[in-house]
Amino acid sequence: MVWTPIGTKGQCGNLLSPIYPTVVFDFSKYDYRLNLWSNNGGGSLQMRALNENNYTYKDFGYISPGVYPISNDGLIPGNSLVTFEGNTFSGATEFYWQLEQQPKNTAPTTPGVFTQLTGNLEIGDSRVLTWGGSTDAQTTTLTYVLEQSIDGATWTGLKRVTTPSTSVSTEITIPTAKTLKFRVKAVDSEGLESAWRESAVFTVTKPKYYWSKYNIDKVKTYFLKEYIASQTAYLTRIYVNARYTFYPSYTFDEITGEIKGSGNPRDGYPRENVGWYIIIGKIYAFKASSSEFTYIVNDDPPQQCQEGIIYQSTTTGQTKDVRGSLIQSGIIAEEGTYPTDGQQGGYWWVRGSRVNQSIAPPGPITTTKQGTILKPDELVTFTFNPSTSPNIKRYDWEMQYNENGFSVQTNDISTTRNYRTTTNKSFTKVQFRVRAQDTNNVYSDYIYSDVYVIQHNVTPTILLNTANNFIMSETEGQNEVLVDGSARDTDANDNIIIKMQINDGTIRNIQSALSDGSTPIEFSKKITYSNKRVYDGATPLTNDLPENVDHTLKVWADDGQGGISTVEERKFRVIHNRPPVISGTDEDLGELLETPSITYQVDDPEKQTATITERINGQVIRTFDAELGAEYKIEIPIEMWIPLQLEQEHKLTIEAKDSFGAKSTRTYTFTRTEDTIQLELKNPFVTDIAATRILVTPDVYLPIGSTIVIEACNNAFDEVPTWEDVTGMAMNKRGFHFTNTEKTAEQWGINIRFTINKGTAHDQVKFNGFGGAFD
Repeated sequence: MVWTPIGTKGQCGNLLSPIYPTVVFDFSKYDYRLNLWSNNGGGSLQMRALNENNYTYKDFGYISPGVYPISNDGLIPGNSLVTFEGNTFSGATEFYWQLEQQPKNTAPTTPGVFTQLTGNLEIGDSRVLTWGGSTDAQTTTLTYVLEQSIDGATWTGLKRVTTPSTSVSTEITIPTAKTLKFRVKAVDSEGLESAWRESAVFTVTKPKYYWSKYNIDKVKTYFLKEYIASQTAYLTRIYVNARYTFYPSYTFDEITGEIKGSGNPRDGYPRENVGWYIIIGKIYAFKASSSEFTYIVNDDPPQQCQEGIIYQSTTTGQTKDVRGSLIQSGIIAEEGTYPTDGQQGGYWWVRGSRVNQSIAPPGPITTTKQGTILKPDELVTFTFNPSTSPNIKRYDWEMQYNENGFSVQTNDISTTRNYRTTTNKSFTKVQFRVRAQDTNNVYSDYIYSDVYVIQHNVTPTILLNTANNFIMSETEGQNEVLVDGSARDTDANDNIIIKMQINDGTIRNIQSALSDGSTPIEFSKKITYSNKRVYDGATPLTNDLPENVDHTLKVWADDGQGGISTVEERKFRVIHNRPPVISGTDEDLGELLETPSITYQVDDPEKQTATITERINGQVIRTFDAELGAEYKIEIPIEMWIPLQLEQEHKLTIEAKDSFGAKSTRTYTFTRTEDTIQLELKNPFVTDIAATRILVTPDVYLPIGSTIVIEACNNAFDEVPTWEDVTGMAMNKRGFHFTNTEKTAEQWGINIRFTINKGTAHDQVKFNGFGGAFD
């Protein structure tokens, strides 16, 4: 605002004629001030405000040059004549003064009403908020303070807008809320504020999107298994003197199992490209080791090959859920209703564009063609349901080959499109997509078709006869499995190779043959099981296989042109070789006076031959091959029984061992004890005539409490020999005269026997032998 003079200019001092201006104040409309100055910039002046009768309203006292506000303090009345008189005592100084006024500052008016926001308010939207401007008597440029209340909570500052406009607009972002309310006030440059203007209460919702609903497919997953090239030359081999295409890196798709070269390729020899990759087919990559490392393969003639790492795409044996075929598009739902790109409720959901920023997409792309395999030069018709949005102008139909980027094929209102498959063999995949456009040039999201494979080379098919869930063990009938079936390829002259693999082990070629385009190629391979491993002939296909888990036999056909049949899988389990089973249980037989006799049987879970070894204290009694299930008896021969120490534990064992070395042992323990020992010649002495006298000299120790009886006979070959007691004579080392003179056997013969009774003795009886003579 600007100060303007009122009344005449006052003056006094020196030789000036005094001029005392008279004014009328209106304090309700104006602010006033006194502007005083002098000719020399100094001095002082007594200033008074008088009425028409020279009554002093207000005495300002002595004041120096300057500007002095005149306040509405009640001393100087409004709407009355007031004279400003000055008196100076400063000699030559001349004083001048001027009364000035400016309009009094007033607050702005309340801002105008808010313009109603159209449509739904969605969280995260950018919207333009508009309200009517305020007026101000002193200025046209005002600052507007905008606040918001979320869900009825306390007002919070949102932004400040300075503008001279009579209609104010500003862009806001809709916050996370259920309800939203705004208020605004105007503030002038002096800080005077208007009253608040409040908006209506707005309802806020989560953003709405278009969603697409898909089936869920389960696909096998793959990983890269590494091999040392020189140890697995049967997989693939890289020759030192051959040129190859090398890539600085590669990509691997865990869903398709396909390996592709990546980066700018270059040609050359392996030793010139150490660390680079050769891509072989779709499932192998090779990285050369140091150029110094090579190995020789026994080709004809032998070939020098580059050492390195072979990466083989190998199935994990597990599946992964992926997005399948489109069921429905254009489903409208709030944010968070479905996953952005994932599973819920048995379906796969994909979020598209915001509903308020796009239009509904077309329906799923369909065709009467079964499957996703197309043949060259095949005519296919695709259709899709129209968009549900109004005012659709056209549909953009786009296509891409080999995932190399889409291009528009047609753009019209039709919902039907025809496509004839290319015959260009470099194009192996094709996919389509479509979107809608309305008359306001707003687009929908794209809807995609399945990816179709153009089968320039027909993939072979395979039939595997081998049953699923089989068992392999050492048992006859389970120790071998026939892998047989047939493969077919409608492409004539393709070299079909039937391949086999167990788990992630060595890949073996079962058979190869040229296809004639129609005749099935039969194959048959017998695999065997032995000692925890599966073999193809003498070649192990696996390492040791654990029990009680599923193992996988995989068989497929490869046509050498990039076509690989479905991998047929058969689950199986293995049972490790088990030892033979001996009847009975380990047992302590206690104290024995006589040699034990134990009956037993032997069986084998795998029905293998069991070799039996019977032992006493580790000394072999006998060894023989048992008939499974037959009854056998273990007995200790007398010549092995007699030497056994008394009052000591002895072990009698039966060991059964199968042809693979698995064995089991049955153990019996006992303590041999004797109260009587009787010894007799096994082979009596033959005499021509009846012996009449005998001398027996025993070498024996008899502790106190024990006794011995020594007997002899001269008709030893009789059925009932005539035993005569020679104890007394023998212990005194004197000869004994036989009294017997008869026999019933053909021959006369001498026999001797010793009967030792332990009695009450605590020490051992020792019998070291005997000597003697007869005549």
